[in-house]
Amino acid sequence: MQDKHYLDDWIHVPICQKGDKLYHYTTAEGIRGIVENREFVATKSDFLNDKMEFQYAVEVMERLIERYIVNTDLRMQFSAKLKAEIDRIGIISSAHAALDEDEMSFYVVAFSKQNNNSLLWAEFTDFRGYCLEFDYEKIVEGFRHRVFLHGTVIYDEEEQMNGLLESLLSCIHSLVEKGAKDLQGFFEEDAIPSEESLNQLVDAMAVVCSVYTMFFKKSYFAGEEEYRFIFPPLHYEKGQDRPQFRLLDQIFLPYIMVELEAEQQEIPLQSVMVGAKNNSDIAVRGMKYFLKTQGLDIPVLLSDIPLRY
Repeated sequence: MQDKHYLDDWIHVPICQKGDKLYHYTTAEGIRGIVENREFVATKSDFLNDKMEFQYAVEVMERLIERYIVNTDLRMQFSAKLKAEIDRIGIISSAHAALDEDEMSFYVVAFSKQNNNSLLWAEFTDFRGYCLEFDYEKIVEGFRHRVFLHGTVIYDEEEQMNGLLESLLSCIHSLVEKGAKDLQGFFEEDAIPSEESLNQLVDAMAVVCSVYTMFFKKSYFAGEEEYRFIFPPLHYEKGQDRPQFRLLDQIFLPYIMVELEAEQQEIPLQSVMVGAKNNSDIAVRGMKYFLKTQGLDIPVLLSDIPLRY
């Protein structure tokens, strides 16, 4: 079994490794845009299928504080300060509602580690769309000209809490090495860190929570096995246009287009699977012909998932 690779030494979000494949479920319009224009739709984070998910990591952090910080006064003080700093940052709390939303929200391109997954077929294409297989390394390479994060979404609460705990311990260790010796007994009953040391720890952990929240989801979404590419607020990306909007069930959904690097010779698409409801031979032949006109000679298969009507 391969060792896990992580997003960062402090942020234990697993990332894919060489040779791994990622799958993107989309419509005919979606695959046309990806192949012809070399670009993906990145949806605004607070318009995803679970609108509260970007606040979920804060809830997990609160449970960690309750479990591990035994000094009642310190626990209450640390929790209050952390919430206030997260609100000040504004990325993952409702406090940013009064601010410019274009500056505070992130944009997400969702892949999965699962091929031919009935849950994802149903959620994104009603079994009529397409599942695109990509080479992980080449997708990362294609986004290199942009600022982005990427990693595996974590669904297990204990794994989420362990990741946050490891980050908290790393923050404490780093600050102690820099002179904040009063943080050494942070988890003891008699812990009394100075205001300055506590504020430094709060500042560091607010940033940690801001990153983790992009990769934490509740366990009932675990069947998606999602792998995310996350792009920052538009004000970090100089020269970018304002968000565009697509319509879904009479709702306006904001998004941006994220293009693959122009210097990449070939789009890293390795195969296409046609949804089970598109069981006509025309769907497969039409896709093969479309890909051929784009210079792509790759397998096109029909999903073998049995459907009940």
